[in-house]
Amino acid sequence: MDLIKQLGSLALASRLRRLSDRLMRDGIRIYREEGLAFEPRWFAVFYLLSQKSPLSVTEIAHQLRVTHPAVNQVAGILEKEGLLVSRKDRSDERKRLLSLSPSGKAMLNRLKPVWSDFKLSADELLAESGVDLLKALDRIENSLDHAETYERIKTQIKKRQLNEVKIIDYRPKYKKYFKKFNLEWLERYFTVEPRDEKMLSHPEEEIIQPGGRIFFARLDGKIVGTAALIRHNKSTYELAKMAVTEKARGRQVGKRLALAVIEKARSLGAHTIILNTSPKLTVANSLYRQLGFVQTLSEADLSSSYKRPSITLKLNIKAARKPKKRK
Repeated sequence: MDLIKQLGSLALASRLRRLSDRLMRDGIRIYREEGLAFEPRWFAVFYLLSQKSPLSVTEIAHQLRVTHPAVNQVAGILEKEGLLVSRKDRSDERKRLLSLSPSGKAMLNRLKPVWSDFKLSADELLAESGVDLLKALDRIENSLDHAETYERIKTQIKKRQLNEVKIIDYRPKYKKYFKKFNLEWLERYFTVEPRDEKMLSHPEEEIIQPGGRIFFARLDGKIVGTAALIRHNKSTYELAKMAVTEKARGRQVGKRLALAVIEKARSLGAHTIILNTSPKLTVANSLYRQLGFVQTLSEADLSSSYKRPSITLKLNIKAARKPKKRK
């Protein structure tokens, strides 16, 4: 059984590493049998310096598209083996310039015919496979230039986390969470004002009865967040009192709540959603802007019953893209 092969794309990096190790191992064996004190992992740096030198570590890393520490490590070994020399750059003493030593140049002459054999055998291997592997690798690297694996994985994690959050309509038994979660962030960043206390203590009278909605987010069986949709008139609603308990932050709870509020406002025939936020709340404001909210300077929009400094953001429901339904 070949587990790595069976795992398919899940083990892509492991399989590429295994293939690389296999090719490197045979390369080491050939160098030794040919009496060459050289290793395959030195090849890229050594070859580049044989074509163009002197070069700084930064320049080598840039041209090979590898990390600065990786070049430093190989350069240190090559210098210790006497195949490379370094000197300080006269224009910048912090910069080290690398070039092949006389011994390195002598080694290059011995390596060239063996490298020719390596290339012919590699061409033969690729031809036997019937796959243009080099072009495929080009396409993969081009795709990684567009979005690295880290970004792709983080996107998938966020999608999964978003689907794990369940939205629940207001229930009296969850009323305590509406107040509790909001007090958490209000007391951390601001002062709880009379208007806050009234709305958080009497959400049915202040929000629901005038035509608004309150939502709760459930994650891993626990209520972890809440948000309100306040009705101003038949076409304008407000996203307000959105709060996520600290332990659940970073798990897409806020985004899931905001999307639920937007979708409900759309179903109620709203044209506009406004919200008042503080410049201090950078993470929340970044989310709002991702969802299409933009800052407005209209005096009517800026009217706020709170003393704390605030900015008003507005979302045009008709212009906003309707989110795809979750499967």
